[in-house]
Amino acid sequence: MSDRTLSRRRFLQGMGVAATGAVIAACAPPVQQAAGDMAETAETPEIWVFVVTGCTAGGNAEKTKAVQDLILEESGVLVQNYLSAHGAASTEKLNLLIASGTQPLDLFEGSWPDFKGIITPMDDLLDAFGQNVLALNNDFAWARMRDAEGVTWGYPRLGLMAHTHFCFFRSDWLDEAGMETPDTWDGMEYTIEAFREMHDESVTTTMGRRHLMYNTMGAFTENGYSNWVDPADNMLKPVETNPGYIDWLTKMHEWWDKGWFQLESFANPDFRAMLKTLTIGTWLGWYSRITIWWEQIRLDSGYTDIDYTFPETMTGPMGLAKTNNVGGNAAYMIPRKSQHPDAVIRFANWAYAGLPDEPRNLVITQAGIEGVDWEWHDKEAGLYRALVPATAPCEARYPSEYYQVKGMGTEPHVVRVLEDGTVHRQSAHVVKYNDQFQFGKMPVDFDVPYDLTAIRDQYPGLSDFERLIDEESVKFITGSRPLSEWGNFLDTMQSAGLDRWSELHTEQYRQYHP
Repeated sequence: MSDRTLSRRRFLQGMGVAATGAVIAACAPPVQQAAGDMAETAETPEIWVFVVTGCTAGGNAEKTKAVQDLILEESGVLVQNYLSAHGAASTEKLNLLIASGTQPLDLFEGSWPDFKGIITPMDDLLDAFGQNVLALNNDFAWARMRDAEGVTWGYPRLGLMAHTHFCFFRSDWLDEAGMETPDTWDGMEYTIEAFREMHDESVTTTMGRRHLMYNTMGAFTENGYSNWVDPADNMLKPVETNPGYIDWLTKMHEWWDKGWFQLESFANPDFRAMLKTLTIGTWLGWYSRITIWWEQIRLDSGYTDIDYTFPETMTGPMGLAKTNNVGGNAAYMIPRKSQHPDAVIRFANWAYAGLPDEPRNLVITQAGIEGVDWEWHDKEAGLYRALVPATAPCEARYPSEYYQVKGMGTEPHVVRVLEDGTVHRQSAHVVKYNDQFQFGKMPVDFDVPYDLTAIRDQYPGLSDFERLIDEESVKFITGSRPLSEWGNFLDTMQSAGLDRWSELHTEQYRQYHP
């Protein structure tokens, strides 16, 4: 890496206050909320939260103000927001806010190892002010928030997830064939073949190699889609070097050769449009494309007899096919420059308050004011109905600007229902399966929050190495490269930096697994 190439962390740490006043001003809040009224001069602590949203101009001002006032009244914290669009502009704006010496910033979301040099540890804060936050996130989630010394750097945004990669099958076609939902590898193959015999257009669709591995790799390797410790040298290595990987690759090529796969599956097509064609018999991708996208298509089109179902377990030659999804190191973090880190945790603790039995505060952060923006459908069950549809324009609704506790610690405790009282499919799925880890395999390093920025700093070719593996693996699946060349490709991986990859990942892995 050249001296002119800065990692994300080095950029953040090195910016200091070098940004110009004009650029910083572009990130400033409206004049009536200017930084001159920063919290340290007021009795009421004021915190500024960075929010990435589709409503960059904000929502209905009165609705948002009502939520802000209620949070202030009940938590004693005045929460202000910086709103930003998704994408590169969001990253740039956050970087400038972090570097600014004049603009306040107290809470933001990201991968905590990338920001470790500029964020504050949370252990003492959580112990003092965050009992609800501590209690509602499980040990798997907190394991991803801690460094090797046991220091906690954020509260969880996601956590380990068990609900994301079930195998979905057209339920009406199963009924047509007089078949049960398959739960074995042989049964899945028999079902795919039966679908194609009944419907020539039937295809199996995935969302690229990564999702396909989450759905199916466990049937061929001991720990599923996971790095593994090679007993030959006791070093951590990528799943592609696992002896079971070539067996999986061979099977996926067989499926491709039989014409089972949707041809565009590995080319990032418009999956929503694919679902609308009604040709997908088997879905092996991210779950919410069924629970959200397909569900909306089904309801909008009135498809009362067309739907998808899934088995809780799918087993193959090596056991469970699904791998539980490591949600990464996504965290809510407090910059060291925050004047009121205690107020940040008090705000989060207020949002968590009452869970799991009394989720009222959480629903307020999501949906707005009770009786105005939403009402209880079944309070005891945590079911609520929005009174303002999510499809309403931003200026007509409260767009969840204060929902800064997303994740597996909160989402399983409230469920939105539709106009007719039907439980929202997405919410119901997450509630039921988010922590059912027995239905999938655990990666060997699920509890290791790899600092990929540090690894990339020491191995500048990491992205090229990973791209090489993905592109060549897809070639083996589609047959554009013969499987007989797999051994040659392993040699290519070696020359492309496999040992460096293994050395750097093993070094971090051993900090957590000595």
